[in-house]
Amino acid sequence: MKKKKKIEANEPEGKAPEKIDSSITKEEGPGVSKAKSKETLKKQSPKESPAKGLTALWANKQEWIGQIKDFFREVHIELKKVTWPSRKETIAATSMVIVLSIVVAFFLGILDIGLAKAVGLFLKRS
Repeated sequence: MKKKKKIEANEPEGKAPEKIDSSITKEEGPGVSKAKSKETLKKQSPKESPAKGLTALWANKQEWIGQIKDFFREVHIELKKVTWPSRKETIAATSMVIVLSIVVAFFLGILDIGLAKAVGLFLKRS
């Protein structure tokens, strides 16, 4: 006579064990040992047969075109929600970027010249 496994308190009733391999089943929950080898952890995905005929090909193309249309429709909706800066704010931000770029370039140029002279003096001594 086989004994039935006791259902854990955390596990809902009617939950079937998850199939991992044809020979091994894995149950989720505390206190249950899990399979250790990589081969047994890989889930087998059902292989779909390739669609045959022009109607199936056309249906896939229509679905693909529909997804592209949905994407651009959603992009348009999101762009309506964007708060765009005014012309004055854009000019101010652009000016600030240009000025800071010039300042950083000037600083790095002076640093480069100084380090080049220091390396030149160091190499002349050796």
